[in-house]
Amino acid sequence: MSSRQEYIDKLKDKLAEWDNEIDKLEIKARQSNEDLRHQWEKRKLDLQEKRQDLGSRMDKLRNSADDTWGDLKKNMDETWDSVSRGIKDMKDKLVG
Repeated sequence: MSSRQEYIDKLKDKLAEWDNEIDKLEIKARQSNEDLRHQWEKRKLDLQEKRQDLGSRMDKLRNSADDTWGDLKKNMDETWDSVSRGIKDMKDKLVG
């Protein structure tokens, strides 16, 4: 099991990667047909909301007690997986 700081560093890197992916998908969506643009707009809002939530939780994780960080990590992992699937799904649709 990784340490809290290792987990936070990994999450920070992943958030930056997601921001980059979302920017790339935004460009692809603008070049796509209307249906895909509409799908992207709906999904983008959800992804951005979850991404912001993870950023907020990361701050809480930094300041959490050692005995509670495992519970916070579990909840973050679930959101992490949801964002990863959402980005992959839209990437598959927009990029092919």
